[in-house]
Amino acid sequence: MGENIKAILMDRDGMSEEEANSLIEQAKEDLQERIDEGDMPFDICEEWFGLEPDYLDDLIELPF
Repeated sequence: MGENIKAILMDRDGMSEEEANSLIEQAKEDLQERIDEGDMPFDICEEWFGLEPDYLDDLIELPF
């Protein structure tokens, strides 16, 4: 795993930085809601970005 989620969204999907940040923020909010409900959605990166679960650490660590 060399690139972070934002870089992948920008390179692979042609998103602007603003679009990528917005999508990541929405995914982080979804992640927090699920955790608050007692879930641990290890597949959230696949659902939101089409990426492996390995990127969950990146999602958690991204500042917003």
